Amino acid sequence: MSADREAPLGWIYLKMYDDESFEFISQGMMRDKDIYVGNYKLKHDTLYFKYKDSIPKAGSKAIIQKGFVNYLNGNYSESLQVKLNNLPVSK
Repeated sequence: MSADREAPLGWIYLKMYDDESFEFISQGMMRDKDIYVGNYKLKHDTLYFKYKDSIPKAGSKAIIQKGFVNYLNGNYSESLQVKLNNLPVSK
């Protein structure tokens, strides 16, 4: 799955892979970027992110709803538009 949004001074990207790994990338206009990596679990419409190092301020839990990934437990509300979704449906 791939989701993103334009931020005031750059872009926010979420890239999720078949092996349940992911990258959450915050990239500024001056080419600086913060990359957070780890593994995820998908249960119904909820994503649980386990980060290898630090956790971004968006949080570690999100819901997929109406074409968006909406983070639920961060320091601020983050919403990324899904551009490509090949995630399997979980039970």
